[in-house]
Amino acid sequence: MNNLLISGGWFIWPLLVCSILLISIALERLWFLQRRLVAPKGLLRQVQNLIKKDSFNSENQEEIAVTSQLGDLLQHCYQYQSHSREFVEIKAEEKASEIKLLLDRNLSMLSTIASISPLLGLLGTVVGMITVFSNIDVNGTANTDLLAAGISEALITTAFGLIIAVPAIVFYRYFEQKNVILMSVLQSNTSLFLDFLYKK
Repeated sequence: MNNLLISGGWFIWPLLVCSILLISIALERLWFLQRRLVAPKGLLRQVQNLIKKDSFNSENQEEIAVTSQLGDLLQHCYQYQSHSREFVEIKAEEKASEIKLLLDRNLSMLSTIASISPLLGLLGTVVGMITVFSNIDVNGTANTDLLAAGISEALITTAFGLIIAVPAIVFYRYFEQKNVILMSVLQSNTSLFLDFLYKK
């Protein structure tokens, strides 16, 4: 492994940084975007039961709000229950926009990694090939060790860049789709909650 890194030239180091960022972001998003942490099942019913029992006091509201994004959204809507439904829906949309920013956090970085990794690999390829051709003299003779090193640098950086880019794209698309699903769940739960509030 060390020999591969050394023979890959200095372009391998920014690619290593990209790979570390990719792993870190993927693990962080896999944990943060769990359904039970964003929109746990049964939370809506729990809040409705508390309201029916007149037990949804400030302490319970704060506790619910910190448990998940859905809890925060429901508590936010409940604060404005004395206003019209249209007003509360506007406030819910504002809060949902904030939540979407949290769900999308680091996805732009993931997209950037997917974009620049193959480019860094290609740049390493170009530099490696320049090294190869610069070691061929006018008579067409060359040091075979230097030629092998240049070709190795070119191939390794290209391969490494693609190895990083492919999973980065896969993770980006996966998290993007997961966020769409989670936002849909949040919106449907909020709609049901507002129906409940304004039918009391």
